[in-house]
Amino acid sequence: LDEKFKGKEEIDGEDYHIEDEESEQRPFKCILDIGLQSTTAGHRMWGALKGAVDGGLHIPHTNKKFPGFKPPDEKGQEPEYDAEAHKDKIFGVHLKEYMEMLQEEDPTKYEAHFSKFIENDIDAEKLEDMYSEAHEKIREDPEHTPKEKKSVTHERSEEKITSSDGTEHVRFVKLTLEQRRAKVSAKIAAAQAKLMEDDE
Repeated sequence: LDEKFKGKEEIDGEDYHIEDEESEQRPFKCILDIGLQSTTAGHRMWGALKGAVDGGLHIPHTNKKFPGFKPPDEKGQEPEYDAEAHKDKIFGVHLKEYMEMLQEEDPTKYEAHFSKFIENDIDAEKLEDMYSEAHEKIREDPEHTPKEKKSVTHERSEEKITSSDGTEHVRFVKLTLEQRRAKVSAKIAAAQAKLMEDDE
């Protein structure tokens, strides 16, 4: 199906429905199940929806929750959809502006927030190229390759956990019912003993 339904070649933020195109075969139809996610406008799951739709999947939807959508001010008016605003979100223009602001106003915070970008020689001007390259690579090979799982083992000594990669963590051991009751009894006994001392 990926050969027959290539989806949208140019990423421009425009509304796109693969089912509107003429074809002898129907496109693959699926339903977006959002579970308990909040359906707020601009949520990143709508970005995933837009990517899947542009990729050639038939997912029934409207653009009401997409960036760039503006509901009508008055009853009877038509809503507006700014595809350019949506495109800016797709290519990270808002992130670019944030990077430039941080770089100018707080270089230390910029280096902390975008350390991985700096390591890979990616600055604000290279963001759009980075996303464009990512889109091209996905189209070339959309197959997901899972990462190899790290064979990390853990050893526990009471509340201390030592991992084979050298990290250490503290995890409190849950007390049993008898231990909790004994702890409460000890506190009551200590409080009573203190009261007796004060009375003397």
